Amino acid sequence: MKRLALLGLWAAATVAACSDPATPDRECVGCYYSFADTFPPDTFIFHWPASRLPVRFWADPRGAMPYFVRNAIAVWQSELLYGEFGGTMVTDSSQADVIAVWDAAPIDSAAPDTGATLACSGDTHSAGSPEGTIAFDSTKTIVGPMVIAVFRKAGYTSGQLFVCGRRLAIHEMGHALGILRHSPYPDDIMAPTPTVDLPSAEDHRTIEVLYHTHPTLAPPPR
Repeated sequence: MKRLALLGLWAAATVAACSDPATPDRECVGCYYSFADTFPPDTFIFHWPASRLPVRFWADPRGAMPYFVRNAIAVWQSELLYGEFGGTMVTDSSQADVIAVWDAAPIDSAAPDTGATLACSGDTHSAGSPEGTIAFDSTKTIVGPMVIAVFRKAGYTSGQLFVCGRRLAIHEMGHALGILRHSPYPDDIMAPTPTVDLPSAEDHRTIEVLYHTHPTLAPPPR
């Protein structure tokens, strides 16, 4: 749930904390929030181009991760109604554009228990880079594959962990699809600490605008 930092060939940006200082008032229903990372004089915008669809995902086969990833793919596909994004599961991690892993012990499938929202956390980064960091080379091509990680916390029920992991997989996949910044609104799936189970109207509009904005970063090579 950390904001992503972008690591270029000569400079690195510091990963910001998950907690944002203040929640702004929404100006209108259906507005979108900033999805790009800006480190003057550059603005970094990324999304998967049509030539790279479907994006290939590999999920750690342990526990509920395959379900979490399949569900997150379906959720984001439903937010983009004209085929701007599509994803598929692969069985070989070396063939994947994005891999989803556990930080430690897996979260197992369980009857959902919504009694807690902070049972896990997550991170998105490019392979071989620090947590929360997307690295790119001198041609502004992302070093890949991208990695989605889910971290379970102690002291929660199996059902609470399951609900949190499902939610975090959607959130982290949003980062991997190109929403590089967090939403400032707590009731969006892309908030620093998401407490909702599905994208909001603002999440929907944000991913739509992103996938119709010219990117400045290229996807990892295959």
